[in-house]
Amino acid sequence: MLKKILKVLLVLFIVISIGAVYLYFRLNNNIENVLIANNNWRSEVLEFPLIFASDLEYEGEEHIRFAPGWGKKNSEDYFSYVFLWILENDPKLNTLELENAMNIYFDGLMNTGAVINFNFFKKIPETKSSFQQTDKSSFKGAIEVYDEFFSKEIITLNTKIKIENCALKNKYLVWFYLSPQKTQHPIWNKLDNVKNNLTCY
Repeated sequence: MLKKILKVLLVLFIVISIGAVYLYFRLNNNIENVLIANNNWRSEVLEFPLIFASDLEYEGEEHIRFAPGWGKKNSEDYFSYVFLWILENDPKLNTLELENAMNIYFDGLMNTGAVINFNFFKKIPETKSSFQQTDKSSFKGAIEVYDEFFSKEIITLNTKIKIENCALKNKYLVWFYLSPQKTQHPIWNKLDNVKNNLTCY
C-alpha cells in the first residue's frame, strides 16, 4: 500500500514539475510589451492560445500592465490593470461573445490559481460577466469573479472594453480596463493613460 502511495506521489510530482517548467517558459518569452505605463507597473506578455484559457481560439498576443497595488487586497489599486489583445483576425465581438470570453478567461485563470496553490480539488465559483455596448466599438459592464490568488472571495471588476483596427500592422486590438473601484475613482485616470507604442495609421 505504501509503495502505491509513493508511486502516485512520484507521478504527481513529475506532472507538476513538467507543468511548472512549461508554465515558466510560456510566461518568460522575449516579446516586448507594447503597453506604455510607469516603471512600477508590472509587465507581462502572453501568447495565444493562453495557457489558462485555451478555449479562446484566437491567434495573437496579450500584453498586460498591472497597477502597483494589484496583488494587495487593501490597496486602492487592488486588481486594477489593463490588458490588450493584439489579434491576427477580426474577432467580430459583441456583448454575448465578450461575456463568454471573459467567463472562460477568468474561470481558467482562477482554476489555474487553485492548482498553483495546491488546491487541486477546490471548486471555484463560476465567473459571471455582463456587458452593454456603448457605441460601435466600445463596451462597459462588470465581471463577478472569485479571486483565488489574493482575497479568496468573489469580487466585482468594473470593466471597459474598446476595439480598434490597427490598419498599418493588419492587426485587431481589443483593450480591457478593469478595477473593483467605481469609475469615478482616480485609478481609472491611470488606467486610461496606459497607451501602446504601435504605429497603426
